[in-house]
Formats: sequence, structure tokens, C-alpha cells
Amino acid sequence: MFADAGFDVWLGNMRGNTYSTKHVSLSPKHDKFWEWSWDQMAKYDLEAMIDKALNTTGQPYLYYMGHSQGTLTMFSKLSTDAAFSSKIRKFFALAPVGAVSHIKGMLRVLANDFSLEIDAYYDMFGAGKFLPNNFVMKIIADSVCGGLKVETELCDNILFLIAGPESHQMNDTRTPVYLSHTPADTSSMNIMHWLQMVKKGTVAMYDYGTRENKKKYGQAEPPEYDFTKIENPIYVYSGDEDWLADPADVSGYLMPRISHTVVQNTVLHDYNHLDFIWGLRAAADIYTPIINIIKKDP
Repeated sequence: MFADAGFDVWLGNMRGNTYSTKHVSLSPKHDKFWEWSWDQMAKYDLEAMIDKALNTTGQPYLYYMGHSQGTLTMFSKLSTDAAFSSKIRKFFALAPVGAVSHIKGMLRVLANDFSLEIDAYYDMFGAGKFLPNNFVMKIIADSVCGGLKVETELCDNILFLIAGPESHQMNDTRTPVYLSHTPADTSSMNIMHWLQMVKKGTVAMYDYGTRENKKKYGQAEPPEYDFTKIENPIYVYSGDEDWLADPADVSGYLMPRISHTVVQNTVLHDYNHLDFIWGLRAAADIYTPIINIIKKDP
């Protein structure tokens, strides 16, 4: 839609996915390749991708649209890097993630039912790429899908166990296409970081444990990201049926911290976490309005 509207569109990739597995010295087969969480995506990857787009086009800034973790990383980057902020003209935050205290689905099950002691966690899920075994996946699927009327193939898919399988906007004929492309791989460390957020109810840097935290951060606890420092214009699109970006977390944690710079706050009825990208109404409810906002920008 954006390309058809005449925009130059650049699609970023999160670390570890199908299109983001190259490294100057490490192979994805090695655990060390996977030693990162969304902290590193926010600190390094966002700027690298955006600088690539700006340097190629010769433009001083761009319009950024992020979904889910793509909003979390941008909120975190904007709150810690004032120089970077000038590169973002407007920030369109879809299914925005701040704290995840009220999250449902797979991450809630993992946080509640499994140890978050780092060594025990890595013994269960691996120290490199996130690889839950069949036993763990059955526990998660039974907990998440037990009371829902959903297709078996959806409950076998990690993406739906994280984001929520129930949707009134899913084009069922496209489900095989969606499942063939998602979910992409991520690191155990990244999932651990999300679980720390679930447990603590805050948005902080990765918690390595007291000893390592003192080495890395100079303090026993990881620093929290201060979203009140963000000054960029933000357009928020959240859903009232979102398992991951739960309405209680959006309204209770995120909005009080960014309301000073929010230009528009749109709460969409009957939207779960995936409807923002695949929902049948997403074009009319989200993408066309964003196109119009950008076109009207002086």
C-alpha cells in the first residue's frame, strides 16, 4: 500500500530471523551468535537500518512504523539517544509494547511455570537459539489453547501462542502462507528478556544477575528505560483484544509516559496482536489513515 502510494519503503529485519543471520565472524550454529536481546536491537540495529535508508536516499529523516517489538525497540532507542531522534519525523506505533504485566499467552506461561534463574532456563531452552522441546511446547499449547476453539495447526505455532490465536479478522485461506513465513527464529536471551519484563512489570535493560550487572551497568539492578524523555511525535494504534500489548499495560504504563508527545491515540475494537499486520480491516483502519497523515505532513 505504501509503495503504491508513492513512498520509498524500507523493511527492517530483527536479529536472528530468516533474512538476518549473517555475521562477520560467527555462524548461527554457534551459541555466541545468539548472545543478544532486544537491547542490542534497540542500541545498534535500529540505527544501522535507518542510517542505511537515509544514506542511500540522501534524506535527513524518515517516517517509522513499528509493530510489537518494533515499537519497544524504538521507544527504548528514542529515550536514550537524543541525536538519533532527529532522524525520526513521526513514529507510528502499532500494538505498542511497554510493560507487559498483563500479558497473556506463551510468555505468561513461561514466566509463571518455568524458572527464570539463568542457568536453569538455558538448560531448558538452550543457550543460543530459542529451542523449546516438545514437552515444553505441549505444556504451553495446553495452557494457552485449552479453552479456545482454534485449529490445531495454530496451537502448534509459536507465533500464535505468543500473540493469541483467536481472531475475527483472519483470512483462513491465507493461514498456510502466514505459517510458512512465521515465526522467525530468535535467541533464548531475547525470550528471557521478555520474561524478565513480565515478572518485573517494568521496561529495563537485560538483567544478567547482580554480579554481571555491576560489571556492565555499574549497579546491581539493570537500568530502566525512561520513556518520558521521548520527544518525537507518536501515533498510537492499540487493540482491545491484544494479548501481548494488553490494553491495561498500554493505558496504565505506556501512555502516562509518552502522552506528552502522542499526537493521536487510536484504540481499535476487536483487534488482537496479529490483526495489525494480517487483519482484514487493517488497511482501512490503520494503513490508509497513516498514508494520509504522511501525505499531509508539510
